[in-house]
Amino acid sequence: MLAGFAGLFAGACSMAAGEYTSVKSQTELMRAEIAVERRELARNPVGERAELVALYRSRGLDAELAERVADGLSADPEQALRVHVREELGVDPDDLPSPYVAAGSSFCAFAAGALVPLAPFLFGASGLMVALLVSVIALFGFGAVVAVLTARPWWLGGSTPTRPGRRRRHGHLRPGPPPGRRHRLTREPYGLG
Repeated sequence: MLAGFAGLFAGACSMAAGEYTSVKSQTELMRAEIAVERRELARNPVGERAELVALYRSRGLDAELAERVADGLSADPEQALRVHVREELGVDPDDLPSPYVAAGSSFCAFAAGALVPLAPFLFGASGLMVALLVSVIALFGFGAVVAVLTARPWWLGGSTPTRPGRRRRHGHLRPGPPPGRRHRLTREPYGLG
């Protein structure tokens, strides 16, 4: 039991640290890109306004309306910045992800998933088969829920995580490279030499 909880805690901490680092880096990069866009707006407001006109023209507005929209947005520098950042970078500058929320979510999700095989032992089970059965049932249930949420048949989604060895690679349902590929060192077909 102790080893199971130690593994749960270590894995959850590892996942949280990785998620924190990833989201923190992404957020810092987005903030740097927003700062670049802010400088471009300050240095070349006419060019940035022309970008807005071209953007709205490409979306089907006529030239006069695109000019009016660009003028209206460019009148407020903060609004112009938000529009440029959303359109050019694809992010909402007012809603950047929090690395703390991401780390906490990752920690909790990993801990909840790792708790599934430990749960039978908390209730007095002593055999590995009970933990294995509970884990397979939980995998089926989680897969079924995801399938329902993504408008697929529940039974198909539920069975996906419980089928060992059936992974898609290169468009084929078999391990290894597709048929006809040769090993790069021996030039023999895979599995024959």
